[in-house]
Amino acid sequence: MPVIAPSAALRRLAALFVVTALLSGCASLLGTQPTEPASEAQLAAWGSHASQLESMTDWSFDGRAAVRSGVTGGSVQLEWTQVGTVTSLDLSGPFDTGRLAMTGTPGHMLLTDGKGNRRVTDDPEALFEEQTGWRIPLATLPRWVRGLPSDSLDALSAGDYQLDNQGRLAAFTDEGWEVEYARYQAVGRFTLPHFVELNNDGMRIRIVVDSWDTGQSR
Repeated sequence: MPVIAPSAALRRLAALFVVTALLSGCASLLGTQPTEPASEAQLAAWGSHASQLESMTDWSFDGRAAVRSGVTGGSVQLEWTQVGTVTSLDLSGPFDTGRLAMTGTPGHMLLTDGKGNRRVTDDPEALFEEQTGWRIPLATLPRWVRGLPSDSLDALSAGDYQLDNQGRLAAFTDEGWEVEYARYQAVGRFTLPHFVELNNDGMRIRIVVDSWDTGQSR
């Protein structure tokens, strides 16, 4: 029998199903609990892994996010580009204008909505919450989404993080947020998160990374 390729509509339907499942699911994304506390072998593997991640200064990814705050929530398509400390974030979702774009550093960003209206802010997280109702840790997400804590692992207490058997972060608590990684994916010489979940005081963010571009993956 001939193999029939899935249509674009079917692919979009499948993607929507995945995001809806992520948003509505109650179970933790973390599938296998790692050994605790971290062994010397795990810590040594983490050191090598973290050094590679720290070398990623310019990168981007395309993905989807399911966000829930209290009893409200929504799903968005996102494109994130990072060049050093400069972030460019493009979101399409259930906003009044259908789209939000933010460009700048954690202390100074330009927000543009789908109608072309622009606002400059020195508090990007507060402005984003004003626009969406969602409290997003924009300053630390560039590290968390790569699988790094906001500072070094040594800055966390031993009880605040878990490493998997490959020495990658499986879960940690950082700046009041609980961060978990359900799956990693190989991207060239890097190993990067595929599923990330963040929780903080009734706020839940689940990110699915569809594709990474590290600029060094070939």
